[in-house]
Amino acid sequence: MNPFKKVSPNNVDVKVIQKPQIVEIQPAAQNISTEPLTRGQRIADKLAMKVGSWGFLIGQSVVLAGWVGINAMPGVPHWDESPFMMLNLVFSFASAYTAPVVLMSQNRQSDTDRRNAEIDHQVNLKAGQNIELLHEKLDDLHTQKLNELTQIIKEQQRVLHELQVSLVPESKEVKVSVLPGLYVQNGAQSPK
Repeated sequence: MNPFKKVSPNNVDVKVIQKPQIVEIQPAAQNISTEPLTRGQRIADKLAMKVGSWGFLIGQSVVLAGWVGINAMPGVPHWDESPFMMLNLVFSFASAYTAPVVLMSQNRQSDTDRRNAEIDHQVNLKAGQNIELLHEKLDDLHTQKLNELTQIIKEQQRVLHELQVSLVPESKEVKVSVLPGLYVQNGAQSPK
């Protein structure tokens, strides 16, 4: 048996220390959720949350309908004529500033997700290694128990053989039990 695979209660701990490929989770990567956000990151997150809501979509639709409705009414002074160039300019400005802020928030979130995925991968590797060590320990225990059982069976067979040798009478007549109550005798007739 391999001396390094000696079965003991501390086997898993000893093997974890001895294996060089064990993945250690870096302390800096563990505290992703506790990192303080900068002012710009907080603003980007709040703006992305507002822009990506039904309230913003409904509000923008109301402004759009009001703008077009008032500028299309006869008898009301129009500040933006039918092709609505000014409305197009307002939406261009809004999307020119909103899109980069939302993208900054998404990039920060994807970086956080990537770091969390790396941590999950490291944890899964460590769990896999621990499971592998447990399998090795169980295999060692199984082998040890199998060896012990083999030794017990050999010892029982030896004792049984000794008992058979000591219990067999010196006479040539051998009785063999075929069925309970029915005996076959060597050189004699069977009882009826």
